[in-house]
Amino acid sequence: MTCRVMGAVTCCPYARRMATSRSRVHAGPLLREWRVRRHLSQLDLSVRTGVSTRHLSCVETGRAKPSRELLVFLADELEMPQRVTNELLLAAGFAPAYSQHTLDDEAMRDVREVVQLVLQGNDPNPTTVIDTRWNLLDANAAALWLATGVADHLLQPPINIARLSLHPDGLAPRIQNLPQFAGQLLRHMRHTLAVTHDPDLAALIEECETYVPDAERAVSPAGEVVLPMQTVLHGRRLTFLSTITTFGAARDVTLSELSIETLYPADATTRAVLAARPWLDAAASA
Repeated sequence: MTCRVMGAVTCCPYARRMATSRSRVHAGPLLREWRVRRHLSQLDLSVRTGVSTRHLSCVETGRAKPSRELLVFLADELEMPQRVTNELLLAAGFAPAYSQHTLDDEAMRDVREVVQLVLQGNDPNPTTVIDTRWNLLDANAAALWLATGVADHLLQPPINIARLSLHPDGLAPRIQNLPQFAGQLLRHMRHTLAVTHDPDLAALIEECETYVPDAERAVSPAGEVVLPMQTVLHGRRLTFLSTITTFGAARDVTLSELSIETLYPADATTRAVLAARPWLDAAASA
């Protein structure tokens, strides 16, 4: 049993803004913007790519029209997200380098099957499928069970896992090590923001920071090799360790932004609770 919400959040406001701004974005300034974001001078980029500083300057100022191959090469060197690489190419009058399908598209059928295999194969461990804005795309029954009893407004599509985790009406009151957990989650979100520069993610981080003020956040205790998630549900303390899986060599924008997070039991009590699959009883009595 899984909960599919894939099609609901694939076309995000960020994507729509980028789509409507293509006519006003020029390739040169966009290239310069991302070079600056990566803290590289033209000389730095020239040394790394073998492209002369003069030519880079001409491309950035629009005095030279770069080839499609050069733009793709520079985008790779600047580690631009696939979404932005497509925008760069469109701004220069070229076809996108990467496809962009929703997960419900026929072209993504094999991907959907793999995702379902992972969700089902990880049972009874709670597993979620999210994008780079922490929007929930899919989940197995164990993951949905962990959200039992949270406020209804946090479970309306699109469900956002970061908001659900840190909101006072969500999982936050149950998380026993909330200061450490919140600090780690927000650091992970900021790391993703440093890669994507997604304004929607920036707004989400700002929102989530208000739920757990900076003074209440903390780093992990010294000597701890991995930060667990410690939560209480139905009077039982559950402790989990998290792993995150991504698709290697993704050539589609949506797929490149997808990750699968699985919570594994970190102690015998949690293993026993998950092995009993209490969500099946809850579904039967519903």
